[in-house]
Amino acid sequence: MPVQPLCLVGAGRIARVHAGSIARSHRARLAAVVDPDPAARADIAAAHGAQAFATLDEALAAGSFAGIVIASPTGTHADYVEACVEARLPVLCEKPVDLTLARVDRCLERIAGCGVPVTVGFHRRADAARREVKADVAQGRIGRPEHALLVSRDRLPPPPAYIAHSGGIVRDMLIHDLDEIVWLFGDGPLSVTAELRPFEDPALAGLGDHGSAAVTIAYDDGPVCHVVASRRCTYGFEQRIEVFGSLGLTACPSLPARHATLAGGAGFVRPPLHESFRERYAAAYEAELDAFLDMAEGRAPPLCPVDEARMSLALAELVIAAHRSGGRVRSTGLGRAAAGT
Repeated sequence: MPVQPLCLVGAGRIARVHAGSIARSHRARLAAVVDPDPAARADIAAAHGAQAFATLDEALAAGSFAGIVIASPTGTHADYVEACVEARLPVLCEKPVDLTLARVDRCLERIAGCGVPVTVGFHRRADAARREVKADVAQGRIGRPEHALLVSRDRLPPPPAYIAHSGGIVRDMLIHDLDEIVWLFGDGPLSVTAELRPFEDPALAGLGDHGSAAVTIAYDDGPVCHVVASRRCTYGFEQRIEVFGSLGLTACPSLPARHATLAGGAGFVRPPLHESFRERYAAAYEAELDAFLDMAEGRAPPLCPVDEARMSLALAELVIAAHRSGGRVRSTGLGRAAAGT
């Protein structure tokens, strides 16, 4: 099987995660890195034997690629997706496609019927444990889903410079949980209530974002879902889900950094949790890359089509609206015609 040359757009935190996944793949190699920051793009390019370019146009003019991985700031995603589709290149775009539904809708209109495969990087869909939960629900092993609990707690808040352009805790962090809910249970109709709390750290309190969240999403003909999230967790990166149904329970616990349990004179010591999403989901990012390559080669559908990613952003907007209103927000569905009605 030939090794596929890929172009990476972006040179920040998440771009480095994708660069590592490509480096570990036997199916792909990093051929080019695009970023306006000369030092950042040169650093990744040198580490992986790739060429460095300031713009995507320069990269496309200089090389031939099997696909593009977009891991730049969110506000640039839709423009890059459209440019890649116009160049007839398969795309793996980091979530979300944009911070606004209007821009996502324009992107959907631009790429509709293009015949170029595009997938959005919600990496939990590629996580082996999460896929077992999905299969248990889809195949009826727990009966009719009645309740879901999702807990997401980061070890440390992201840097202030990241928070400033992230779109906030709901569009940046909780959107993974919201996508998982859409992936498991569909698009509604449903109702949402939400409480967001400011950062406790005074240095972060003035950034206009929130440090914790408690969200309830109740499907009219389905489960009640609770999402609990925090940007800070002293004991490690905690992320777990459980889905309770009429016949039983399926769950994915927070996974430890190692599996052995140490015991001594002081008793049993549980292994610590992972430090961040990068370690916890390293295998998921690699599986996501494999799924992208399968899609690019015409052997599989997108792991997360753009219209499904749009539903997750629509649900994020409902969460924000519910928090601001202090009440319950209704939606007849998360598609373009129905969201927020």
